[in-house]
Amino acid sequence: MAQTTANSTQGSGYRLVLAATIISMFVVGFNTTAILTALPAMKASLDLGSLALQWVMNAYLLSCAVLIAVMGAFADIFGKTRIFMVGLAIFAVGSIANVLAGDAAVILLGRTLQGIGAAAIAGVSPALISVATPEEKRAQALGLWSGTIAFAFGVGPLIGGVLTDSISWRAIFAVDILLLAIAALLHFRIERAHLVPETLKPGIRIDYLGVALLMVSLGAFVYALTGGHVAGWTSAQTLILFAVAAICAAAFVVTESRVSEPLVNLSFFRETRYVAAATGMFFAAYLLMGVIYAYNLFVQAPGALNLTPVQAGLSLLPFTMTMFLLSLTAPRYLEPYSSRWPISLGMLALVAGFWLMHLTTDQTPYSSIWWKLVILGIGVGLAYALLPRLGLRALPDESAGQGSGVINTCIYLGASVGIAVSGIVSDAIHRHEIRSAIADLQPVPSDAKALEVALVQGRQSDVNQALAGLSPENADKIKAAMQTVLDDAFVGVMDMMAIVALIGAVLAFVLIRGGKARTRA
Repeated sequence: MAQTTANSTQGSGYRLVLAATIISMFVVGFNTTAILTALPAMKASLDLGSLALQWVMNAYLLSCAVLIAVMGAFADIFGKTRIFMVGLAIFAVGSIANVLAGDAAVILLGRTLQGIGAAAIAGVSPALISVATPEEKRAQALGLWSGTIAFAFGVGPLIGGVLTDSISWRAIFAVDILLLAIAALLHFRIERAHLVPETLKPGIRIDYLGVALLMVSLGAFVYALTGGHVAGWTSAQTLILFAVAAICAAAFVVTESRVSEPLVNLSFFRETRYVAAATGMFFAAYLLMGVIYAYNLFVQAPGALNLTPVQAGLSLLPFTMTMFLLSLTAPRYLEPYSSRWPISLGMLALVAGFWLMHLTTDQTPYSSIWWKLVILGIGVGLAYALLPRLGLRALPDESAGQGSGVINTCIYLGASVGIAVSGIVSDAIHRHEIRSAIADLQPVPSDAKALEVALVQGRQSDVNQALAGLSPENADKIKAAMQTVLDDAFVGVMDMMAIVALIGAVLAFVLIRGGKARTRA
């Protein structure tokens, strides 16, 4: 029966499925990077502190990381088209909330809903394409799907900058609603024409305990990372969160080794090439999102390069377009060979790029920056082009869906941790230098600690209020220190990224052994 339905898509019907999934995945990828260009404007508009600003990204990334692996199982039980439509609806509701957001609580709710919707869309759309597309055209269709994601990542910062500069940061989410409406209309036609064969498996058991343990573990870990420098790394809150994360992670491993249908098949990790792919994509996403996050905050800062959002998006094109072009072309030319050297050299390119970027200051001309961004784009592009294929080739065909879900989880988790650690490094440098500047004031303020917290962690309104409470001479000294620390914080983040990329290069070289990855039968 499924074969008969599949044969009916030999005409042009499968193109509707491809169009709907591509439009939806463009929205998912576009939202991942477009918002990074808009963060400074969102911070000013909603009066967000540095911690809330990080969670504007992390709420989206974490909810997607936790749920993307389970959405494939939901699709098998309830139907691919149904779960896909639910994902479109949840993402659209989140986008509406973001358009209307007037404070941190609403924008964080909206971003969380978008992450849940993104998990359903990204987790189900490859399966939709696979079952609806004729076999001889399937590889081309899936290649177009993955190329769309890379393209969306690449143009996201520019589109986000144009919309923020010309209209408002809210326009980014309004575009989501328009594109999702088009995808939903196409999907209604797909359902009416029965273009997607559905083979439901109602007997599948969802590993809800595994989902809950993974959610609590990742959430507690990232929250401890982002909030540790505020509450204190040895505070009860931080230590309890890390303990909860560790206990739940251990319980997750035990649970997955005992259940009959685990969320994550731990046997995958017996294959070193799969381990290399999963950890490599964690590092690649960490570096990708970390650099775009830190770069946008730096180049748009009034005390730094003072670029507009659209200028910031344009300035990132050497990075994003290099990444996009390599993600499309590298597999064609490099897939017949061992992935060990291209991936290792790509990570080393990231080491070199970040080390060169650490020389950037508020006085650095763009002519000395763009070619360093190209080097970074080469490194990330090679990783995104080669690592997922390497990992999936190490698994049997019947495990490809779950194996892909685990790699996607690593991608979104890596992006979330990259933003969190970038914030930690930046905050530590800010805190150290602002504390020194406060200590040099004459007289030293009696509420020096509260002043430090307001200047480092506070919203713009908190900073303005703190400066207003100082004498004009002391306020000028603090303003000068805050401008100087922008350069130092950016340098610190770039140095940290270079170290992480070096660790990734070593792991890639050690884990990717032998010749060409095993070709599936």
